[in-house]
Amino acid sequence: MEEVITQRYMDTARASTPDDILAKNDFQSSFWRRVFIDANEIKASDIHVENYKNLLSIRCRIKGDLCELKTHKGDTQYIRNIIIRLKQICRMDLSKNDIAQDKSISLDLTKSRYRIALSPTVFGENFVFRIIKDEDIPSLSNLHLPKNTEIALRDSINKKQGFICITGPTGSGKSTTLQSILMELDRKKKKVITIENPVERIVPYTMQKEISDNVCWKTAIKMALREDPDIILIGEIRDKESAELALEAAQTGHLVFSTLHTNDVAGIVDRLIGLGIENRLIAENLLFVSAQRLIQKLCSKCKLETNDNRFTRGNGCSNCDNSGIEGRLPVVEYSYLPDASSILHFDKKTFIKNELKTSLKDEIFRWINMGLVDENESRFWQ
Repeated sequence: MEEVITQRYMDTARASTPDDILAKNDFQSSFWRRVFIDANEIKASDIHVENYKNLLSIRCRIKGDLCELKTHKGDTQYIRNIIIRLKQICRMDLSKNDIAQDKSISLDLTKSRYRIALSPTVFGENFVFRIIKDEDIPSLSNLHLPKNTEIALRDSINKKQGFICITGPTGSGKSTTLQSILMELDRKKKKVITIENPVERIVPYTMQKEISDNVCWKTAIKMALREDPDIILIGEIRDKESAELALEAAQTGHLVFSTLHTNDVAGIVDRLIGLGIENRLIAENLLFVSAQRLIQKLCSKCKLETNDNRFTRGNGCSNCDNSGIEGRLPVVEYSYLPDASSILHFDKKTFIKNELKTSLKDEIFRWINMGLVDENESRFWQ
C-alpha cells in the first residue's frame, strides 16, 4: 500500500510544477504553502525543517538567529506524508529516503528561489532551505567591505587570469560575494561559466551548469574548459582533481573563482597543499584569498551605549521588529597577490604575519569601535 501511495506522489510530481503542487487544496499543500508565505513575510534567510519522533519542527533564520515558525505533532506515517509532499514540491527523488539530496527551485508564490539540502536522520529527513531573492544581490560597493579590501578585490577580478578563493563557514555570505562579483563582470563581452551545486541565482549572459548524479565537479570543470571560457566560477573545491583543474585553468589564461571550507585565509593555502597541489602552481596563480563571517548589526535606534563609548544590544523597537538587530555585516580578512616565496616555503604562522592584510579579529574590533556591533562580541576574539 505504501508503495502505491509513493508512486502516486511521484506521478503527480512529474506532472506539476512546485507552484502547482502548493496550490492544491489538500492539507499537505496548504501546510507548506503557509510555511513559505510566512517565511517570506518575516524576511527569513533560511528555513529549517527538522524531523523528530512524532514531531515536525520548522524554524526560520532571521538576521542570523533561528526562531520557531511552527511545530506539528502526529504519528510517524502522518509526518511522513507531510514530508513526502515537501519532497514532491522540491522535485526530489521520492523513492530514496536514506541519502542526502540537493536541489533548487523557484516559486512564483513568493517570487524567490530556494537552495535545498536534504539529509537523513534517525527520525526521518531534515531540510534546510536557503532563500534567494534575485533583487537582493548587492553590488560590491554595497557589501560593506573595508575600502582596501574592495579595491584589492576589484583589481583582482579585472585581471585576465588567476585564481580567487573565498572561504568561511556555511551562511557566511560566500555565495553572495561571488554573485556580486559576477554582477560586476562584463558578461556580454566575456564568456562566463558557473559550476554550482545547485544553481542558486539565474545570472543573465552566464552559462550556468549544475552538478548531478551524472556530472561530478571534475567532469563539469573539464566540460567548461572545452567551451572557450574567459571566466569560470566553481561553486566549491572538494578534492585534489578539482583543485588541480581550477589552478591549471587559471594558469592557462582563465580567471577562476571558487570557495573552500577552511577557517581562515592561511587555511586556504594549507588546504590546497594538503590536497596535493604543487606549491609552485599555487604561488603562480593566487590573486586574492579571503575568509569571511557575518556578524549582527545593532539597531541604530535602540542600541544602548556603555561606559566606554561602545554599544550593546537594546531591548528592541519598531525599527528592528523588537529584535535589537538591524541586519548583518561582513567580517573579512584577506591576502592580495601574496609573495611567491611565502607559498613556495609555506609556513602558516609566517604567512599570517607577512601576507595577511587584515585579520578577522581586527575587523570585529573595527565594527565594535564604529558602534555598529555589540561590544560583547569581543569576548570571542580575544
